[in-house]
Amino acid sequence: MDHFLNIRPLYVAIAAMVCLCAVVGCGEELQVRDVKRIEEKVSPAEFESYKSIINSLPEQVVPALPSTLLPRPHWTQERTLPIQDLVRQENDNFEERWSVEDLTRQMPKSRELLRALRRERMTPEQFVGLTLTIGAALSADAVDAKIDLAEVIEKGQKQVKELEADQTAFSSLSDELAHEVLSRAAWITVVNRARVLLKVPPENLLLVREHREWLDKVFPGDLKGDPLAELTNVMQDRGIPFDELPESGSDEQIRWDAKEALVGEISPRQER
Repeated sequence: MDHFLNIRPLYVAIAAMVCLCAVVGCGEELQVRDVKRIEEKVSPAEFESYKSIINSLPEQVVPALPSTLLPRPHWTQERTLPIQDLVRQENDNFEERWSVEDLTRQMPKSRELLRALRRERMTPEQFVGLTLTIGAALSADAVDAKIDLAEVIEKGQKQVKELEADQTAFSSLSDELAHEVLSRAAWITVVNRARVLLKVPPENLLLVREHREWLDKVFPGDLKGDPLAELTNVMQDRGIPFDELPESGSDEQIRWDAKEALVGEISPRQER
């Protein structure tokens, strides 16, 4: 009995090793690493693995993916849904643009890409996650440094919350009110894009700056440019303040007198 008790731990250890070997042998293509999220740091090793995959492809560029840049809302007055439901749809559509699962299903899976993924022991989902994470860092690095993303989100959210509470059917609005609602709805796009950019950790910004030359060659335009550039007029018109300088005076000091106003048409010659 004592002899049996002495060898029992050995049997247990051997059985455990056999199970471990079986798991490793059957799952060599699986990875312990999770799907990367935008707010997570990309390690140098992960970046080199990603770079190796891209460089091994025939075109040596990131495989084509649907654009992450959802356009600003362009609702027609045939839309009978309440404004709050249209806002919800816009947010859902934006989430789909950044969904790893959706993009993985739409990514072209060439034989060369699948072979490279197996070599680096990376799943398609992990590859897409890294693509979005690195792309978000590239976009954040391209944003004008003078823009405060947190401030943009705070100001834009005030506009969005009003729309989220509006139960008016969009089709019932007059042309003038519909135009006003659509102008405010552009803030949905601003806020959603700014939220993605604000998630990017500083380590990823440093990483893409170090490898910017290579990344500019392999990444699509919508994941390496400034996603807020086309929305500058929206941010300027809706609550992004300008500073009143002492030498220019304050708006409160401006006085208007109807008797002194010049009324009339301006000829094309005068405009020039």
